[in-house]
Amino acid sequence: MSDAGPEYSDEVVDYLQLFRGEGFLSPGGADETRRVLDRVEIAGKRVLEVGSGLGGCCLIIAGERGAAQVLGLDVEPVVIERARRAVEAAGLSDTVAFRLVEPGPLPVDDGAFDVVFSKDAMCHIEDKVALYAELYRVLAPGGRLAIADWLVDEEGPYSPAMEAFIGTTALSFHLDSLGGIAQRLEAAGFIDVEVVNRNEWFRDEARREAELLEGPLLADVEQLRGAEATARSNECQWQMIAVLDSGEFCPAHAFARKPD
Repeated sequence: MSDAGPEYSDEVVDYLQLFRGEGFLSPGGADETRRVLDRVEIAGKRVLEVGSGLGGCCLIIAGERGAAQVLGLDVEPVVIERARRAVEAAGLSDTVAFRLVEPGPLPVDDGAFDVVFSKDAMCHIEDKVALYAELYRVLAPGGRLAIADWLVDEEGPYSPAMEAFIGTTALSFHLDSLGGIAQRLEAAGFIDVEVVNRNEWFRDEARREAELLEGPLLADVEQLRGAEATARSNECQWQMIAVLDSGEFCPAHAFARKPD
């Protein structure tokens, strides 16, 4: 959900699914989604997903975890349309809905949801203070926040290596820090805030992806994107690995609760 508006094309979406799994745009796919969801009770709950992408997470939330209602929000028309088709094919249209939104306040009522979930989407939203205040507003008393996001190790300007990585992605990134997200969630009113650094896991996952992209999947990627774009994508992957190895880039899980 970038503040800059839509940034994903059909080609990029198809490329990411080659190595992250059908219905998923972010690292770890279904398995990492389940790890976040394992920390919250979903059955019978009303769940909001911020940055719902292709709908793979919503299918797990509804189909596997038994949510009563799921609403996915995204700014990307390409992914919203695909998500709707996936939910219809899974027979979950009565439980899961998607809404194409503009960047800014979330178009949902106060206290409308029991759980807010997000997977590697909030890193595209610049105003973290406003974002976390919105997450707090839309949760019912006692509601839970369970998110995965891309963070940096500490506050301050990015290193040249991080700037280089972000520059190769062609996407807009506004990365909070491990300490910053905890402080800002607490300032928004959340309690029981916990941030789990997933850098070590993602270092291994990023290398696994690189091996696939430069090995078994190389021909498929070149057929989809062409040799030049494939080479750029693979360079981006290694730029990401460099900032993971330095410890500056720290994908993480964050959990919190709105007071009763």
